[in-house]
Amino acid sequence: MAHYRAVAAVCAAIRGLLKETYPRAEFGTKLEIDTVQAKDVPSLGKEGIAILLWRVTINTQRRSLPPRTDLLGRTFKPSLPIDLSVMLLPYAETAERQHRLLGWAMRALADSSGLAAGQLNNYLAETDVFADIECVDLVCDPLGVADYLALWSRIEKAPLSVNYLVRMVMLDSQLELTSGAPVIERSFEVGSYAP
Repeated sequence: MAHYRAVAAVCAAIRGLLKETYPRAEFGTKLEIDTVQAKDVPSLGKEGIAILLWRVTINTQRRSLPPRTDLLGRTFKPSLPIDLSVMLLPYAETAERQHRLLGWAMRALADSSGLAAGQLNNYLAETDVFADIECVDLVCDPLGVADYLALWSRIEKAPLSVNYLVRMVMLDSQLELTSGAPVIERSFEVGSYAP
């Protein structure tokens, strides 16, 4: 299962997927696709897609998970299930170009239908962030108007954007739960009392 590097691995995988599959015949070879922070949004470059991780929440559907056991039989504290809200922000010099970028990016993410461990482990220096059987769901998650206004009032610029939710990213604990040996026999001393 994934550990704390999972958040970075998910964002890197989305960036890598878009970088590897964008139509170079239409957008050229210098399209910028990168992860950004909120402070970077007002100064985006000439043409590209910015990937903004703007909210992380605990998944409310699976709060009380049992302890995790690995292949060696060791038991660890329960995993922490989180959801990541990732916003794609296409930017270009013309509105039509921006619309084409957004349409292509949305189609590319819909075609991927989630991210498997092979993709998630491919874009960081560490290649063991996710176990081979793990994957994450990536779904379009439109925000309400109030949420958009609150978000963009903080960023000072309201570019065209679409929000995606990456569900059930499991952050595994490295703290092993240990217990003593099972009690086989009890001995009671009858008649002794210590005041």
